This record gives sequence, C-alpha cells and structure tokens, in this order.
Amino acid sequence: MAVSLRIVSLTVTTGEAEQTYRFDRPATVITGPIGTGKSSLLMLFKHVLGGSAMLTPAVRENVLSVQAEVVAGDERMVLRRAIEGDAADTVDLLDPHSLALERALPLRAGDGLTTLSDHLLNALGFPREQIATRREGSARPQNLTFNDLYAYIYLQAREIDRQVVGHLDSWFETKRRELFRLMFGLTDSALMELKRTKNQLLDKLKARTAEHNNVSAFLAASDPRSDDELRAELKQMRDTLGRAETGLSSLRTELEEQTAADTALRLELQNAIRSAQQAEEEVAAAADLVEARHAVVAQVHLDLSRLARSATAIDQLSPFEFVACPRCMQSLAARSVEDGHCLVCLQPDPVEADIDPAAIEETRTTLQQQLEDAQRIQQSDEAHLQAAQERSQQLSFVVASLRRQLDAQTRDAVAPRFDAIAEASSRVAALKAAIDAITQLRESWARVRTIDADIRAIKAERTRVNKAIKAKSEQLKASQTLVGDLSTEFGQLLTGWNLPWVDTAVIDRDTYLPVINGQPFESLQASGGGIATSVNLAYSLTLLAFGLDHPEVLVPSLLVIDSPRKAFGNNDSDRQRAAEIYSRFRTMADAYGERLQLIIADNDPPPITSEFFGKVEFDYDNPMVPGVDHPGPDHVGRLENEADG
Repeated sequence: MAVSLRIVSLTVTTGEAEQTYRFDRPATVITGPIGTGKSSLLMLFKHVLGGSAMLTPAVRENVLSVQAEVVAGDERMVLRRAIEGDAADTVDLLDPHSLALERALPLRAGDGLTTLSDHLLNALGFPREQIATRREGSARPQNLTFNDLYAYIYLQAREIDRQVVGHLDSWFETKRRELFRLMFGLTDSALMELKRTKNQLLDKLKARTAEHNNVSAFLAASDPRSDDELRAELKQMRDTLGRAETGLSSLRTELEEQTAADTALRLELQNAIRSAQQAEEEVAAAADLVEARHAVVAQVHLDLSRLARSATAIDQLSPFEFVACPRCMQSLAARSVEDGHCLVCLQPDPVEADIDPAAIEETRTTLQQQLEDAQRIQQSDEAHLQAAQERSQQLSFVVASLRRQLDAQTRDAVAPRFDAIAEASSRVAALKAAIDAITQLRESWARVRTIDADIRAIKAERTRVNKAIKAKSEQLKASQTLVGDLSTEFGQLLTGWNLPWVDTAVIDRDTYLPVINGQPFESLQASGGGIATSVNLAYSLTLLAFGLDHPEVLVPSLLVIDSPRKAFGNNDSDRQRAAEIYSRFRTMADAYGERLQLIIADNDPPPITSEFFGKVEFDYDNPMVPGVDHPGPDHVGRLENEADG
C-alpha cells in the first residue's frame, strides 16, 4: 500500500502575528498573485520536515518558526522548526494534544542519535537503508533519508519543466533509482547489502592490484632475477656459507690449540712482567730514600757551617765597642740603649753561658757525629739503590727475552691463522649479507604471491557476490511486471491528454524515467515547457495512483505541486490542457478521498470546480507571512530566483 503521509496544518509564527493554514481536503489549491507566498508556503513544508529549503528574504527576515501537524503512518505528530540560528539545526517534536515539547530531533546523524529522518521513516514504515555509492573513487555507503524520499513528493516550480525527481543532479541519481526500486520491491535489504559488499570488494581489489603493481615494479627495477633464480642462488649461497663457517670454526680450533701450547710461556712472561714492575717500584722507593739522605747530610753540613761562622764572629767582634753602625756608618754615640742590650741591634746581650767556647765545641762535636752517621746511612741506601737498579735491569732483560721468544714462537703459527681467520670471517659476513639481500627480495616475491592470493580470493568473492546479486535480482524480477503496468498506465494517462508531439510514452525499465517517442525527458525542452511539465505531472500522478492501487508499492500518498500551469499559455489548447490536468486532480481526489493528499500552488483558481478542493487564497493585502505588509506587485519576484535558504 502507499506510504501514508499527510500534512494536516501549517502554522507560521512571526514577531507580530501567527497564522495557521489547514489542509483538510484530499486536494487543496493555494492561489494568489505572484509574490504573495504560495511557493514559500510549500517551501515551509519542506523546511519543517527537515529539508534544506529555499526561503525568501521576507520569510527569513520575519518568520520566527513554522509548525506542522503531520500524520505519518498511524502516528499523528506536531513538528516545529525555527527559521534561523542554531535552533534551526533541530526539529522539536511536540505532544499533539498539549503541544508540550517531547524531544528535539537532530537533522544530522550522530552516534546513538535518532534523527528526524529516522523518526519519520519509522513512522511511515519505509525501509531505512544504506545504498552503495562511490565518491572520489572509493565506496562510501550513504543513508537513504526522508529528505531523499521527499524528492518524489515535491514538484518544485523551477524543476517541474526541467527534470524528473532530480534526475539531472548526478549526486542524487543513485539515490533516486534505489528509492524507486525500494518502492516497487525491485530491491530489498539483502540485495542492497550485497551491492555494498560488491562496492567494498571493488575497492579492495583496486587497492591490492595497485599494491601488486607497485611491488612488481620495485622488483623489476631492483633485480632482474626471478623468484626461482633467487631460490636456487639462495640454496647455493647457504651451502657455501656452511662450508665457510666450517672452515672458520676449524681455524679457530687450531688457533685455540696453539694458544694452549703457548700458555706456559705466556704465564712465565706475565710473572716476569710483574717482577720487573715490582723491581721498578723498589728502585723508585730506594731513589726517594737516597734523595732524602742527601738532604739530611746537606742540612748537617749547613748547621756545622753556621756554627763555625757564629764562633768566628763572636771571637772576632766581641772585643769591639761600636761607635758607628757597621752598615750605614751613622754614629751610635747619641743613641739611647737600655742597659744589658746591644748598642747595634738593640737585642738583650747574650748570657755568658751561651757563648761558652766549650759549649760551642760540644755542639760542633755532636753535629760532626750526626754527619758521620747520616753519611754512613746514605752510603748504605745508595748501595741498596744500586742493587735494586741492577735487579730491575736483569728482570727487564728477562721480560724482553721472553717476549722475543713468544714472538718467535707465534710468528709462524699464530699470525697466519689470524690472517686466515680474518679472511674467512670476512667471507662469511659477505655471504650472510648477500643471503639477507636475497631473502629480502624473496620476501617481496612472497608478498607478491600473498597479494596474488588475496586478489584471487577477492575476485572469487566478487564472483560469488555477483552471482548472489543476480540470483536475488531474479527472485525480485517478478516486481518488474509492476514497472510494466506502471508504464502502461503512464502512457494511457499522458496520451489521454492529447499533447502535441507525444505519440508514445513509457517508463524505462532501467532508469525508471519517462521516455517520450523513444527519447529521454530532456529532449522535450525543444518542444516547450508546457509539454515537459505535463509529462512530469503525469509521471508523478501515475506513481501516486499506482501506489494507492497496489498494496505492495510504497509510493508516498502525498504530492505537493508548485505551479502546474507555469509554462502554459492562454490559448484554447493550453486552457484545455490545464483543465485536463485539474480534471485528473479532481478524479483522483474523488476516487481515493482521504487516502491521498494533493497540495497545489497556482497563480489562478482551478479551471474546474470540485467539492474535494480545499482553498488557501493569498493576495497583496493578505500575503502568506502574517503581520507583514506586502510592498505590492511592483516588488515581487519568483522564489525559484532566490538563493537557497
């Protein structure tokens, strides 16, 4: 059955006033001169339902919020959205009876958040699906939202004679097709999941193929040898390395054996070196002692000299009385000197015992004895120093002799082995480096083989998924008959309007778009906007009726049409065509009653009458925005010429 959606009323609130517009009939026609707000009212439907709508300056500058009473499925809800500011990023869900705020529904998806789109789709019972899309060459699944579905509901004035359900917008084309398939049962969750998997596998295949090409190009540029050649060369090198390591081990064993034979001589040399070091230390100590003895003897000599000079001075100068300073020859006669002090130095005169010749002689004898003792000890220490020096020289000779003997013993046996070991070690290192290089190359080849296996697995999985897609599509193929029936009804409706230049009209089974006289919709531009508008209207009306007639088809039961007579003229044929279109509106309203809702905005009143037509009328004295004076017919413009708001 058709997806039941109905707009019961819309309330527009400004700073000065508030106005509620009701849509109680199966079909409501909104009329009024250009610029009075017909299209703006339809845009406010889209705005309050969470869409990005074009809003005129009059709406943006004066309207504070818009509130809609909506029936979606079995749920009656009241939605309110601000026009500008941060509050416009959410839609308030109000209690339909008390109008108390129940919760604010965000417009953009987030972790764990239920968006307005989620809430509306759940209420409608319309599947919430992700579709397989590609952006910038990679798979990026996208959610199908209520705003996407609204493209099937709302025929905008600026698009009504240009494109069908936004089919010229490349970013929307995939969504348009998938929505049609969902509505007609041509796809389901399982098939859409398979298509997303197919897209992901394509990305993986591209990535692994690019990686394979890069690694292969690196191998081709770095080394021309194949993996088989590298494997054979690696085996040969490992064999050579084994032999080289065996030879190196043998040389080291021989060197160890020869070293064991030299151990005794080395030990003797080590002992001799230690003894020579001790002898050198003993020589150094003896030399320090001899030097100290020399210092003692020299000091005693100095003491004897000083004693001799003192005795001579006393003997020579004591008889004299100085009348003049012996240094500067100044007279001392007038100098005041205490009794018992020297007239020259002013020191106390020495005691008689201090200058006793016997005492001086005794001191000299003592010093002489000390000198003899010190000289005797010095001679003994010098003899010890000489003996230590001789012993040190002997031990140094022994060390030199042992070293010459060890050098002679190892020159012919050990040194050649050291050279051989160095050469063998260098060869082993070179072989290991070459093996490492080949191993790295083989690792790259192994990576190529792994990537090859991954590519084969991905291709196999892709084949399986393609088969599953084909099988699932075959299961759903029965729904293609619905598209054929839809095409038949579309052709009957359109040819019944007797449009000029329209001989055949079908709906393409691949694009799900109108094809007129075997040509796509875009070709109608040359025939005039009235023809294109009529085809677009016939397409949407056929979809609406088909959904109401077929329980399995999920076409929304609401259709909002802006300016169905936009491109029509005023001649008889144009008026006749307009009458036929409105007659179709009346017929559907009569036939389906409350099961459908048509909301039509047009400049002029309907060319036919019907009790099923509700009316909303605007004029320059009573425009759509309440409480705001209209500047008049000289200051109007079409909404489709405004920038997106």
